[in-house]
Amino acid sequence: MRFQAMSDAPEIGRLFRRDGAVAWSLLAFLTSYTAWAWGGVRPSFHVVGVAVSVVLLAVVIVSGGGARQRWRRDPVMYLGAAFLGFLALQWANAGREQYFDVGFQRWMYTPPRWRNWPSAFSRDEARQMLAWFFPAWVIVTSIRTRLLPRRALRALLRFLVFNAAALAVFGVVQFVSGTAAIYWVQPLKEPFFASFGYGNHAAPFFVLAAALAAGLLYREAFDAAGEYGMDVSRFRLRHPGRMAGLFSALLLCLLGANLGLSRTGVILAAVLALFTAGYGWVRGWAVLEAAGRVNLAALTLAAAASLFFLVAGFGQKGLEREFAPKPVEAGTLLSTGERIQLELGYRPVFARAAISAWLEQPWFGLGGWGFKYRVADHVPRNLWPALETRGWANVHVDFLQFLAEFGVVGFGLLAGSGAWMLAEWFQPRCRRHALWVMSLAGGVLLGRFSLVDIPFRSPAILYMGAVILAAVSQVCTSRSQSTSRARGVLLERNGL
Repeated sequence: MRFQAMSDAPEIGRLFRRDGAVAWSLLAFLTSYTAWAWGGVRPSFHVVGVAVSVVLLAVVIVSGGGARQRWRRDPVMYLGAAFLGFLALQWANAGREQYFDVGFQRWMYTPPRWRNWPSAFSRDEARQMLAWFFPAWVIVTSIRTRLLPRRALRALLRFLVFNAAALAVFGVVQFVSGTAAIYWVQPLKEPFFASFGYGNHAAPFFVLAAALAAGLLYREAFDAAGEYGMDVSRFRLRHPGRMAGLFSALLLCLLGANLGLSRTGVILAAVLALFTAGYGWVRGWAVLEAAGRVNLAALTLAAAASLFFLVAGFGQKGLEREFAPKPVEAGTLLSTGERIQLELGYRPVFARAAISAWLEQPWFGLGGWGFKYRVADHVPRNLWPALETRGWANVHVDFLQFLAEFGVVGFGLLAGSGAWMLAEWFQPRCRRHALWVMSLAGGVLLGRFSLVDIPFRSPAILYMGAVILAAVSQVCTSRSQSTSRARGVLLERNGL
């Protein structure tokens, strides 16, 4: 056992090897750049993300220490590569032209160049899918090579949280300034927050970041000592500055989720806040003495009051507008069903339209952004004006959009990659500690959001989710008892 401790010392003394440091820097840059540059949705900004991903992939391929071998043996790598190949086929077979069929008296589209193969309507729009999912694939596979040790992965997760908190501060400053232009440069008619031109992208981004912040905070408080066989009460306060930073980031991210002025975002942020407080109380009550419990109660009340007054102070008018019933023309009487459809933004109608559009090409789908070319044939004529004014190029149900555009084959490859990684979260060696619980809660809330909107159409959310999905299972996988104790001794000795 002494040999094990001595051999681990150099690894504890430095964060990671040169290849790992380069990979960490590229991952941090890719996720932060995408979040700050319009949430990754503007095609003109994609070239940087793709270029960084190419460099990151090259680092993985040329690295030593078994990372390249693990990359070659990874089933997720092959599932993702097959999905990217599928998207490349859609792009290569794109270019369908619209024409008016005199006989049928309707607008139609020419067939793809290669019939019965994956295709898309627009080559540029099909290329966007590659620009979105190639970096996500590189992010996931580079983390799964274990090129980055656990401490580096935890540092990367903290970076995601602090980056989101900084983005929330920027958003608050922009919000308070009263500007109608995002970045004070580009005027937008609809509400926006921080770098997100769409409030239903801002809200899930900050909800997911808040869940991660809570998980990292509670890990420092309740779980970090146990991982190394150390006393909880002594270890809990070894990083008070880090814990204060994570606590502040948690509040800022919850504030950002509310100021996105999204009804679903506000509701899910409240659910997360209640779950976070409840989980903290359950864990804290078991380890704290009477004085500590009083302090925890005071801290919880102070945090809740601060968040309430910040949200009410900055966003009261906007939230009142968001939660007010949608207006109708004077004299218009709506049935209960029509009122529900109006309040839901006709989402059920467009969800059914997505299913009908998918059935046109069930195996290979319509191609990236293909739903908007076929939706008019599957909704009532009275909703056609909304297709130009309400952003109904999207289904507003993520999995239906992916199914309609990628078909059974593409959606199956995409879902299979995610399912494989999620299954690793439930392996026996993966500890169900605070980081695991809160990250899973954030993922569940994000999935709930995707049932009524399109969070995964934002690369910023897609990439942060990819990091969490790939990294948390590694961070939470238990070590052998002897290795944990040796590392715990070294951590105490070095003040880490």
